[in-house]
Amino acid sequence: MDFSANHIGFVIAAYAVSAIFLGGLIASTLLRDRKLSAEAERLDTERRKART
Repeated sequence: MDFSANHIGFVIAAYAVSAIFLGGLIASTLLRDRKLSAEAERLDTERRKART
């Protein structure tokens, strides 16, 4: 990569925006997974209690 190019600021900004976006996607996916796992566990517990 040529750091003396005129458009280097644009390239760095594009990489930064991409990294922030991907980080947000990863975080939202992990949080959603945690929420859905807890909900599934709660429903499973209720189902077991209803059977007894």
